Amino acid sequence: MAAFLLASFYVAMAGAALIVEAIFWIFWLVPSERAARVVEASVSWNYTTWLNIVFLLLAAALVWRFLKTGGPEMLRMMNRPVGQHAR
Repeated sequence: MAAFLLASFYVAMAGAALIVEAIFWIFWLVPSERAARVVEASVSWNYTTWLNIVFLLLAAALVWRFLKTGGPEMLRMMNRPVGQHAR
């Protein structure tokens, strides 16, 4: 089933891309001249770096809270059949 879903999603995605490309060609929206410049990528400290650090700390705090407030035991309890009590 997973292989079928993968194949059908891939075919749908590729087909949609070809349709969009054809529409762009029909309406002359594909530029004949390209003015894009290749710029070397480099690692830098910018606002996204700081946001990544903030949300990494937030995720760590949430995981710590989950572990300290009985989260793993709650998950184990949810996997037990109804009516079976903890021993």
